[in-house]
Amino acid sequence: MRRRELLATLATATAAATAGCDGLGESMTGAGDDEETGPVTVETIDAPGSEAGTATVPESGRVTFVEFFATTCDICAAQMSVVGQAHQRIDDDVQFLSVTSEPVGLSVSKAEVASWWADHDGRWPVAADDGTTLARRYDATSVPTAVVIAPDGTVTWSHSGRTTASRIVEEIQSARAGGQS
Repeated sequence: MRRRELLATLATATAAATAGCDGLGESMTGAGDDEETGPVTVETIDAPGSEAGTATVPESGRVTFVEFFATTCDICAAQMSVVGQAHQRIDDDVQFLSVTSEPVGLSVSKAEVASWWADHDGRWPVAADDGTTLARRYDATSVPTAVVIAPDGTVTWSHSGRTTASRIVEEIQSARAGGQS
């Protein structure tokens, strides 16, 4: 490999490591499409801390935290412990949910998502965003992406890539108090 190609590869890998996995991209999230408003229903998966069924995002009258992830994303796997720490510090009055926009049932099965979830100590609800409707709504064009939504449905914080448990908790508390960052 030539030096120039090696440097370009290293720069790309470094950008991905700090920002996140570009697992969704504009083509999957439909960037530029007209966006609807209102809640989105996603299918929850039977896994530790999660029951099969549905969840409506955002849940009316509650602060909502959503972490978009992919089972193929190493950064997402590393963030699981961070999100888990934040979850432990948050009361049950917050809707706390992780969502994969991978094509569950095509490239990955529900059982594989549940197994990945268990392997990475997920202990809160996990869901599949069939058709990436939720990811489009919150402009989650890469993973991991964290979003905090106030009780009135306003996004108060959105962040792609690595973050800390303290930052997640701080942003959730700010949304409770009616703030935006």
